[in-house]
Amino acid sequence: MLSHQADVVEITDRYRDSAIDLLERFFHEEGFSTPAHRIVGNLDQMLADDTCWVAAVMQDGLLRGIVTVTTMLYVEWGRLGEIGDLYILPGSRNQGLARRLVDAAIDWGRRRGCSGMYVTIAADVEARQRLLQFYKRLNFEPTGRTTMMWAGFTERTLSE
Repeated sequence: MLSHQADVVEITDRYRDSAIDLLERFFHEEGFSTPAHRIVGNLDQMLADDTCWVAAVMQDGLLRGIVTVTTMLYVEWGRLGEIGDLYILPGSRNQGLARRLVDAAIDWGRRRGCSGMYVTIAADVEARQRLLQFYKRLNFEPTGRTTMMWAGFTERTLSE
């Protein structure tokens, strides 16, 4: 468990730059090719969108991890939340910080009227991080569905 007090804080202008640093580090460590300007632009859009939420866990006065959540409306489920990004600094792992962020994301989704929260785990990330076990311990269950994506928009379209 936590050896020091850890608080979940919503990302606002006050913590924006630190959040960008965490997201850039996360994307670099995971080998994502997303350029820094896109991380910044997308984060700023999320911060301005009331269907999105970004929070961090603060311990000893420093942000140690981050979570991003988006919501969408579906005919079948109503509003669902999705944890898009979850990252804890390597030296701060195995202290319950990721659980704190996931619990906070679920609480936020509940307050927003979400009927559930889901997460997509890529096979290569699962091989390195063993996230299925982590999320199962938090009562997430496999859906049996396959997620597919069409990503044919140009960079210009994505930034509009």
